[in-house]
This record gives sequence, C-alpha cells and structure tokens, in this order.
Amino acid sequence: MKRNRIVIIGLGRIGRELLKKLPRDFEITCIDLDPELKERARKLKGEDVRFIAGDATSRLVLEDAGVDEADVVIITTTNEKVNVEAARLLREHFNAKRVISVGVTQENVEALEGLGVEVENIYIASATGIRNRIEQRSRAAHAIGLGKNEILEVEVHPNSRLANKPIGALAPIRWRIGIIYRDGNIIMPRKDRILKPRDRVIILGDPAVLKTVSEILTFSFQRFPLEYGSTVVAYLSGRESAGFFDELEYLFSVFHLNRIVFIYSKKAASLRELMKRDGFKNVEERETVLSPYNAIEGLLKEERGEHGLIVLSKDIPVAASSDLRRRSFLNSLASAAACPILLAAGTFPYERMVVPCVEGMDVQRVMDTAFEISSSLNNELTALLVEPSSYISTEEEVRWFEEMKKSVSDMALVYKTSINAPVLKGNPVKAISGALKDYNLLIVDTGGWKKRGWFSLMLNPDVVWHIVSRSAISTLLIPPVEESL
Repeated sequence: MKRNRIVIIGLGRIGRELLKKLPRDFEITCIDLDPELKERARKLKGEDVRFIAGDATSRLVLEDAGVDEADVVIITTTNEKVNVEAARLLREHFNAKRVISVGVTQENVEALEGLGVEVENIYIASATGIRNRIEQRSRAAHAIGLGKNEILEVEVHPNSRLANKPIGALAPIRWRIGIIYRDGNIIMPRKDRILKPRDRVIILGDPAVLKTVSEILTFSFQRFPLEYGSTVVAYLSGRESAGFFDELEYLFSVFHLNRIVFIYSKKAASLRELMKRDGFKNVEERETVLSPYNAIEGLLKEERGEHGLIVLSKDIPVAASSDLRRRSFLNSLASAAACPILLAAGTFPYERMVVPCVEGMDVQRVMDTAFEISSSLNNELTALLVEPSSYISTEEEVRWFEEMKKSVSDMALVYKTSINAPVLKGNPVKAISGALKDYNLLIVDTGGWKKRGWFSLMLNPDVVWHIVSRSAISTLLIPPVEESL
C-alpha cells in the first residue's frame, strides 16, 4: 500500500515535535537550513526520513523535496517572511495538494489564508494539533479491500465541485459511492441524496479513476482528463493534415496523458510517419477496415476503461455525411465512450476557451470541466449568455437566464478565478456562432442531444448541436451523465 507523503519545512521546536509524533507509516521529507539537524531528525524517526539542507524559499529545493507528489506540506518556521514566501512558491509554481503553515502575526495569518493555506496560529499551534489535522485528512485516501486503491474513504471539501449536489447528478464513470458517514450516522446513497461538505464517503471503482475522483472531492487541483483515463484514442480517416498531429502533440504537452492509440483506415496508411512524433508517448497503431464508430467502439471494449480522450478531425467523414448523421454518430460515440471527445480543428494553443450557456446543456457540469482545464492552462475562460427576447420569451426562460448568470458568478468564486460573462442578444445559435471566431476551444456536453428524427428537430431545433456544427474551432464534447444508482 502506498504511504502518505509529507514534507516538513523547518525543524524548530514545532517541527521536531511534529516529526516525533507522526506515525512511521508516513514517508517524510524535512527541509531546514541547518545541516546538523539531519542526525537529530534520524534519531527521532529513523533512517527512512529524508533530510534536505537548504532554503525552502528556493524553487529548486522545493522541487528536490518532491512537493508536487506530497499529500501535505507543513511549514513550521517562526519566520513569517519565510512562511509566506514558501507558501507563495508552493501555490504559484507547484501542485501542492495541501499546505498547512504556522501563522506568526495576524497579518501573517491573513496573508497565508489569502494563498489558500490552512493556518495554525503560533500561540495555539502544537505538534499534536497539526498531526490531528493531517491524520483526519490522510484517511481520505486510505485503501481497504484488496489493497489496490479500489475502495477509498474520502472527506468532502466544502469547495469541491461535487459538494451540495444530488448523487444522481455526479456523473460517475467507472466509480460508485458505496456509503456516506455524516455526523456519526451511516447514510445509504440514493439518487436524490445530497452530498454535503465534511461527509466521509466510501467510493469504489477503477483505481486509476478513483485517485482523481478523490482529488476532486478533497478539492485538490484537478488534472483533466484523468477522471476518465490517461490514454488518447485518435482516429485517422486519411484526410488529416500535419496540423492535426500538431494539435495532438500540444495535448500531450499540456495534459497528463501517457499513451496514444492510433486507429487508421487504409487511406491513412500514408500518415504513419506522422504517428511516430517525439511528442507522443507509448504509441500504438492499429489499421482497420471498419467504420469509424465500429472501429473506435471495438477498441474501447478492449481498453476496459483506460481511455481518457478521443480525438477526431473536425471534418471526419461519416457514411452519408448529412448533418443528422453526423449528430447521431457523435451522440452515439459519446454515450459509448463515456469520455470526452475532441473535434480537432487546429485552433490551438487553447488560450481562450468558451462555454455557451444555453438550454439543453448541463452548464454547471461543463463549466466545472472548463474551470479545471483553465486552471491547468492558465488561460482565459468565457461563458457566453444570450438574453431572452422580451417579446417572445416565457417567464421560465427569463428565470433560467437570471439563475444562470448567478450560477456562473458563484462558480467563479468557488474556483477563486475570474471569468468573462458577456451577454449577447438575438437568436442564440447565430449570436454564439458569430462570437466563436474570437476563441480557440469550444466546450459543450452531449447530454441534451436526444435521439430524434429530422421532423422533430425541425420543429424544436437542438441549439447545442447547431452551435457545434457551425463552429470552426476545436470543440470538446463532454459525455452525458451516467446516473450513479
């Protein structure tokens, strides 16, 4: 079983006491300027403890300590400038899952809290108190069962995007909620049961997926698309240009992907040299005579849930490539794959992302994904809203619009980031489609793409699909919600 990893910055009185009280099943790294404290640390915790003699306000020292892989970093020095600078580096340059620090003055406490750090005031700080904080949360990723991390106990963070939502709306893919512990009571999960902050939840499923789900629940930084998988499946029809492969390489440079499987038709055999680019990892090639849907579906059954992203050319040919057939193809593929689909159009890097807030789409869920991607790429995110017509809109449509504006604002506060939310006027499809030229990546979901005939679609057009079909930029399709119970 993997041990929890802890980095302690400063081996003064509090740091040494904390080191003494921590259980031996933690993997501990200590940082201090005084090299003579190395032997003292080993006397307290044995030869397994790692000691780095260095300045914790140095990025190189923090990188050497492995703060990105640590479950928690604890700053115990009594120098307020050191504490703030170390915390700033951890937040701005590393992906530290959790940071706890001693606060020396009230100003120091406020500065640390402003960086999203958990603070123990120096006047009440104790090694026991900090240890109790750590152990309470370390159970959040404590594996039981077969010991393969297929069953985890997680505490729900108040800012988690899954908090305060009914279980049926969480869109679990290859994972399930087994039981909920709340205020000393056992609560059985149901579709309408609300997941509340500080609930302790038993989750079960694919170990690779559970690691990411547990990070979402505990409000660690999410790494898209790992909640689905880390393998890319790319289909080649033979029409793809070198730009298609450039965009694939870009994806590997910005997301945590570790494998790519190319499925290619005979017409695409001439592209095999492009599949061998250095930017790809663990490349597999598979020639097929099947249709795009059947070829991809067959591979997904073999993959057994390892796929995290499917990439197709924006103009992929489909049998009898009518608008209705293309919509049906993508809708069916999204449901079968249960992972995002990227329709690559070559509009990368994704410096400006956009989410259309229209009816027929699970806007909050799509915005959650967009925020996760934006936090990784540090790019600009826009939510496009269209004001209902004062002449023909119903009261319900007006109310939905007002609720959506508030929801976008609330989500920006939760993710502690800014978001552009311009309000357009006119026909939603025309207004949004006309604005897309200013962006690099469009993000929508396919949950509202009902299987309807052409006559039904003429009477009641699918707004989201019409936006996607008119888009000339790369488009990310989020799969439909799979109910958890």
